[in-house]
Amino acid sequence: MSLIENQKNFFEKYKIDEQEFEQYCLDWSKYIEIYKEYISEIPNLETVATFISEILRKNPEIHTVKSRIKYPEHLIEKIIRKTIKGKKTDLKYEINVSNYKVEITDLIGIRALHLYKYQAADIDKTIRQNWNLHEKATIYHRLGDMTSEQKIDEEKFQFLVHDAGYRSWHYVIKSQMTKVNYLAEIQVRTIFEEGWSEIDHQLRYPYDLDNEILNEQLLILNRLSGGADELVNSILHTKMSIYQQNQEKEFREQQIQELLNEISSLEEEGKLTGSDKKSLEDKVKRIEEKNIKVNYSNLFNTRSVEYHFKPRILPSDF
Repeated sequence: MSLIENQKNFFEKYKIDEQEFEQYCLDWSKYIEIYKEYISEIPNLETVATFISEILRKNPEIHTVKSRIKYPEHLIEKIIRKTIKGKKTDLKYEINVSNYKVEITDLIGIRALHLYKYQAADIDKTIRQNWNLHEKATIYHRLGDMTSEQKIDEEKFQFLVHDAGYRSWHYVIKSQMTKVNYLAEIQVRTIFEEGWSEIDHQLRYPYDLDNEILNEQLLILNRLSGGADELVNSILHTKMSIYQQNQEKEFREQQIQELLNEISSLEEEGKLTGSDKKSLEDKVKRIEEKNIKVNYSNLFNTRSVEYHFKPRILPSDF
């Protein structure tokens, strides 16, 4: 006998309040019906998930694409909790076999992970170019997270500050491979955001959401992961700056060589006056001084980054 066939065992495992279930006159047989119908739909959902994932993988800004189909028992648990919550404000609210695929928008879950925060904007373009959105996209963030580098068009998103520090860009898309229109949730986040989210979800959700000790410790971990993202961003900027300065240095070295060749050629031809030679040598000296300054600047910036961008843990974090 599967767990879904034993209501009492199901309620015990998922901590469903039986009194609330009966208070709102919920019918267990309807959830068994949804369960069985959903089992038959899983192969189709897996096909759609693979299709969406393959399109996302074509974007070079995405490091990793992960997909999952909602576990059947978790679906029933979520439907029951969502129904009870809905009936508290509208007694007519109902989720049944006919509408659960619209009411539960994450039957297909996709995660697109990236390395650098600025890459989210390009991934956003890929999603909007390939699919229609079922609802306005949401950016979950902490205060102070948003930066100009992310190039966010604020009219395309709703912004929500998450109490636990959760960070992610969420999309609910419509994907239609056949006549059936499937919904899927795409979450876009950095690898550090993913690491924290996975740990937070495993340790807190859904039964320890109010555990103050866990919440405080996971908030510290959240701030460390946010600091890690900032440090990655800083390292990227440092590397780009050094590359640009090295390119400029190579160009100046080429200029120096050309001036030295010009001096040598003019001397051989007897066309170089004393004043001209001094003028050309002064140019060479100025260019060499610029290269010395660039070398010193590179050394200073590389060493200072480690300290300037070290994530801080404030006394209030504990």
